[in-house]
Amino acid sequence: MKRCALLLRRSSALGGFALCAVVVSACGGEDSTPSAPPGGTELVGTQWVLDVSELGVSDDGSVSSWIAFARGRVNGNDGCNSFSGSYELDGSKLTFGPLAGTKMACGSPADEVSREVNAALARVRGYELAADTLRMKAADGETVLSYTASKPGVEGSWTVISVLYDDAIRSVVADVELTADFSADGTIGGSTGCNSFRGDYALDRKNLDVGPLTATEKACPTTELSEQEAGYLAALESAVRIDQVGPELTLLNADGQKAVTLRRD
Repeated sequence: MKRCALLLRRSSALGGFALCAVVVSACGGEDSTPSAPPGGTELVGTQWVLDVSELGVSDDGSVSSWIAFARGRVNGNDGCNSFSGSYELDGSKLTFGPLAGTKMACGSPADEVSREVNAALARVRGYELAADTLRMKAADGETVLSYTASKPGVEGSWTVISVLYDDAIRSVVADVELTADFSADGTIGGSTGCNSFRGDYALDRKNLDVGPLTATEKACPTTELSEQEAGYLAALESAVRIDQVGPELTLLNADGQKAVTLRRD
């Protein structure tokens, strides 16, 4: 197998965008899906959450980075920007490229994590799977990134970031908190910003069924809050599937739209 040529390009205007492109030349050979170690997790089809603490970035506790492999394609988030592209496997060898991502500047520490992740991805030449841990390795065998298999789920307390209603994904009204608490007994409750609500939910792997939901009947002080409340409850009841990585949970409707996006409290 020929050695792969590597090119890393970055853009740094106004403080630096996190990722322009990471380009690794085609390495030859066919993509192969590796088998998991006994009792372990498959590389492909799993969402892997980065151990950010190993990067040496100060105050990194609020930053989440992840990666997910499909057959021949990879996508993820470097801590600041989303990225996607191709990868190739040859036994225990792993290379990425080309990868391209969004160009948002996030500020510290997310930008610092992003730079470290992109630099490390450019160095990756191999990997190791052990139980629920994925270690990406440089050519000399050094572990440059270490990930843990994500265990998707909804149980716990969440704060809403955005809601889909009136045909648009809308941020939560300023100074208002929308919440959702998923209990282990299959009940859901929370706040609409004006009223409390409750109901039932069922989760089967990533398939979600919510409702019907009932809420108290206190009048919202503004039309904007009334519309948000109605939109939030309807969006929750429209959810059919979850996408959960790290501290963020997305509820998807039957059309694949992001009905509700939440962050763990």
